Amino acid sequence: MTRSFSLTTLRALGLGLVVALSALTSVPAFAGGDQAVSISDEQVVPAGKVHDGDLVSVMGNVRVEGKVTGTVVCVLGDLTVTGQVEGDVVSIMSKTDLGGSADISGEFVNVGWSPLGVTGANIGGEKVNVNFMNLVPFAGHGGGLSGLLRFLFILALIKLAMLFLTMIIVTSLIPRRLAVMATAFPQKWGWSFVVGLLTYVGIWIGVLFLAVTLIGIPLALFLWFAGKVIKWMGLAAILYLMGQTIGRNLWGRQLPHLASVLAGFVIFAVTSMIPGIGWVFSGVMSVLAVGIAITTRFGAEPVVQPSAAGPGGLPVPPSWEPAPAGGPMGSGSGSTPA
Repeated sequence: MTRSFSLTTLRALGLGLVVALSALTSVPAFAGGDQAVSISDEQVVPAGKVHDGDLVSVMGNVRVEGKVTGTVVCVLGDLTVTGQVEGDVVSIMSKTDLGGSADISGEFVNVGWSPLGVTGANIGGEKVNVNFMNLVPFAGHGGGLSGLLRFLFILALIKLAMLFLTMIIVTSLIPRRLAVMATAFPQKWGWSFVVGLLTYVGIWIGVLFLAVTLIGIPLALFLWFAGKVIKWMGLAAILYLMGQTIGRNLWGRQLPHLASVLAGFVIFAVTSMIPGIGWVFSGVMSVLAVGIAITTRFGAEPVVQPSAAGPGGLPVPPSWEPAPAGGPMGSGSGSTPA
């Protein structure tokens, strides 16, 4: 940010938001004056030409080489100004280039990536650059819808990295409880889904109810964090079960505890990154994780006749293979037929 915010700067930013929202809702933002609005399209003011009024583009490109008598707003697009703008220039999450020769009589407000060509440009009003995207690794000078998608992708990777570290911590602290939950999951996954879904709904209702009062905000945060911890415990158990099943099917042996969680997490991470399918998969896994943690009393439920002993004497969950012909229903691959 090159200068502190002022009322004029906030007015310019608010103007850009109002104009952009009015474009999306097809409601005129101003009673008078001409206004060119485009969605996912390119607007060009050639050199030597004059555009009277405002120029607005949402998810499109704006190139001003001539003169604009009003305000220029670009949201999720590419903005290039090498001509003259008598009003304000507002760029929101867009790739902005002033070409080093732009003449802007009003404010210049940029939110998102760092603008190019600011040095040498003539800006009459305040110049505000909120380039928070520079704090995101590998965000580059992007902009537009592709830049936003890249930003969301990077956030998803950061979230997965933090989740993996959390899984390692949980696995290291309560390995036996995770093994108990994993052992019970093949028989309790249906009931776990029902319990997890009801618990999720109850937690969110409780959080919203407590958050409406100032006194209840700390309790709402505690309830939200408690739900997260429950989900982490159950998710680590499911990932452990997935890793154990992969170890049996691919290598014919039991994987160490952390290796099992790592193998399961790789499958979880790759699947959750698939657009659409990944969101549904992550949601279902979260519900199942909460449910299995609660139905097994957070791994305190005793295991009856474990199929075998895993590394470190931990009980080994049964694989998802069908029972052998004539064998007891629900028995795992490691069980011995009676």
